[in-house]
Amino acid sequence: MLGGRKSYPDNAEIFARKAKGRRERALATFAEKLDAVDALRARVAPIVRAREARQQSRQSAPADRT
Repeated sequence: MLGGRKSYPDNAEIFARKAKGRRERALATFAEKLDAVDALRARVAPIVRAREARQQSRQSAPADRT
């Protein structure tokens, strides 16, 4: 390293996008926020079902093992 200084990438664009997203969410109506939550639940539903099925199979599996 030159001079013992660390070099970090420029994250300004990432922080600007995050700030823009926060402003947009803050300006959204309550109904729009509820719609967004419902859309997220729909996207995550298959993952939740798979996790629950995996947990159920793990609970029933120890009785089958020797």
